[in-house]
Amino acid sequence: MTPAVSVLVCTYEQPRELALVLAGLANQSWTDFDCWVCDDGSGPATAAVIDAARDRFSVPFHHVRHGHRGFRRAAVLNLGLRQARGRHVVFLDGDCVPHRDFVRDHAEQAAPGTYLIGRRVNLGPGLSARLTEEDVRRGWFDRPRAGLLWSALTGGTRGLRRAIRIRSPRLRRAITPGAGRGLMGSNFSVARDDLWAVNGYDEGFEGYGHEDTELELRLRRLGLRPVYLKGLALQFHLWHPPRANVAANVARKTAAESVTAVRCRDGLVREGGPDVRAGSPAALPSSATGPDSSP
Repeated sequence: MTPAVSVLVCTYEQPRELALVLAGLANQSWTDFDCWVCDDGSGPATAAVIDAARDRFSVPFHHVRHGHRGFRRAAVLNLGLRQARGRHVVFLDGDCVPHRDFVRDHAEQAAPGTYLIGRRVNLGPGLSARLTEEDVRRGWFDRPRAGLLWSALTGGTRGLRRAIRIRSPRLRRAITPGAGRGLMGSNFSVARDDLWAVNGYDEGFEGYGHEDTELELRLRRLGLRPVYLKGLALQFHLWHPPRANVAANVARKTAAESVTAVRCRDGLVREGGPDVRAGSPAALPSSATGPDSSP
């Protein structure tokens, strides 16, 4: 049966963090989804985490992988998108633990002509290191905890206000009026058909930064409008040292701002190449890795 939602989780060599994220997905209140772990060339520890999740949890977890040739997040997400079957696609990074209503909020707020943008709580290093899979399964993030508040006061956690799920639409509008910031790649969603209409991610983005910003430019040119999920779709980002955007990606994003193209040249379908979305004759089987899948 085709799921309503496919969740794409991007990861590279963070097996402990990925285990926490998959435990969060296994604990969701809304279950009509499958998960595609899009692996940017990790070693066997990551595969072991995904295999363990398959054995222990009822959520369908799939593993798609290509060989590691530097940071190629755009390319590996496209690899997952070619196989994802859900009508709506939710993006989640492999170091962002979802609240139990994360998938529900994306699914229930989805509407034609829109894409959904969420935000996250940035956990401090001490709290990030202490969290366990059992904590996540027991619902540690279901509601604000004293430990989370203490970490916000003393341990580097930022964005604590984003840890409270607000069910009432009227209250959400009253507390968080106005527009939000641009698309955050760890927490957004859009119809699968709209991603194919813009040809997915531009695989010319290699190295860290700006592939999400450029995708949003094309989603807007397609005519979609953003919906900001303030008070919904909560997630909790596990701490890691900050990364810097690579100069080539900054330049590529700047150049993209001055054109009007809706589709990128080297995306889900490379110019002149076949359409390989799930269900087409050229599609890879659901268990496949990419063609350059050697470690």
